[in-house]
Amino acid sequence: MFCHIPIIINLVVNGGGAKHSLEYFCTAASGVKEFPEFVGVATVDKDFVGSCSMIIHRTEPKSTVIKKFIDENSKQIWWYYTTCKEKERFYASKHVFQQHSGCEWDDETGETKSFNRYAYDGEDFLKLDLLKHEWTALTEKAYATKLTWENNKVSLKHSEYFYSIQCPDWLKKYVTFGREYLQRAVLPLVSLLQRSNSSLVSCHATGFFPDIADLFWMKDGEEFHGDVEKGEILPNNDETFQMSIYLNTSSLPLTDWQKFSCVFQLFSSQKNITVSLDKTKIRTNDATHVMCSGNTGLFNLDKITALMNEDCQQKVICFVIHKCFYLALIEAWSKK
Repeated sequence: MFCHIPIIINLVVNGGGAKHSLEYFCTAASGVKEFPEFVGVATVDKDFVGSCSMIIHRTEPKSTVIKKFIDENSKQIWWYYTTCKEKERFYASKHVFQQHSGCEWDDETGETKSFNRYAYDGEDFLKLDLLKHEWTALTEKAYATKLTWENNKVSLKHSEYFYSIQCPDWLKKYVTFGREYLQRAVLPLVSLLQRSNSSLVSCHATGFFPDIADLFWMKDGEEFHGDVEKGEILPNNDETFQMSIYLNTSSLPLTDWQKFSCVFQLFSSQKNITVSLDKTKIRTNDATHVMCSGNTGLFNLDKITALMNEDCQQKVICFVIHKCFYLALIEAWSKK
């Protein structure tokens, strides 16, 4: 049996359709070189959401939303994990055992459907009949296994419970959590960067979600598009996004710098982040100051790193003492 452990790596929920599905695909192999003993994959609405492997023996939820879900359902998840471990005894010598199972839910009518099918060495083997409360042998070779599994009343009852009740319940929670997760609004850290005094000044925003956002320069309170280069929105490795917009300041008099500012706009939030063009706030390879967006003070990097041990000198942590609010984590301006 597949380890029914919900590991959300990249949750994608089809919010436009009424029908949703939660499916599990697993392959168990014995005696096959360079192939894991057990690999399982889970999908929601046909999109990959997670996996588990009997070689890894552990799962790592990637989002706090799903971690909360796992914590709330830890007892049920642990039962399915131990059941999966017990089924390893089914795999002897050189064989491949596959399973396709799951459930469907129509969020308009409330109708649910469930299924659980097995294949053995590439041939259809068994399927669970929830109406008749029995296993259906799809080949003569499966008849003995059918009787064995049906004699295990506890296991049969748990299978029926999972596919008729637990699976649809998890699917509904996935869809609900997914909507909440995708509808969240996360503001970024906005910094001014410049490789050298002759380079373009970059206004860099990173850590925002969703990716429906804009970044632009303003002059005297109006959008400015001259001598500006705008980059694309790029993904970070933590499911957030980043983007940059560049301003050519080579011919800009210092007296005019105060007229410019960079504005980040997240369309799902009513809050904008504005950073004034200030030479003392620009991070460069030889800079001595760094600015955390939203903070009015400057942090001297030399003083900060002097208080940090060598292992910590690759990162500079900016804190806003007011309200004890953690504001940002900025990479150190140069490698030691």
